[in-house]
Amino acid sequence: MRPADADERRGPEQPCGRPPSPPSPPSPPSPERAAARRDVAALQREHVRAHLRARRKLLEVASLLDELQSEVDASAEGVLGPGRRAGGEAEERVLRLCEKAERKAAEAALMGRRIVELHRQIDSCGCGCA
Repeated sequence: MRPADADERRGPEQPCGRPPSPPSPPSPPSPERAAARRDVAALQREHVRAHLRARRKLLEVASLLDELQSEVDASAEGVLGPGRRAGGEAEERVLRLCEKAERKAAEAALMGRRIVELHRQIDSCGCGCA
């Protein structure tokens, strides 16, 4: 009997003692499939960019809301920084900040809708390459 490790070193036997044929190169993907893969890759890149833009907008909105809250708190306490008047100027500033926050929130909502749209486009691609 031969030792078991001797068989392992030789490798698998070929039928009829012929040497193994080299593996055939994989066939190139069809142009339609390649185009579908490129489309999905482009959608996925846009999806990532949309997420980053939406996150940036939400951070801007959060920053504006923090600024607005501190302005309202300072106005309510009557303790404004030096050089500021506690009257209509604070109210005007609060109104401007509110308008700016509303605009940023609307932009963030539009970006959220775009992300959902991108998800649907990626999911509807029936190519199986996602």
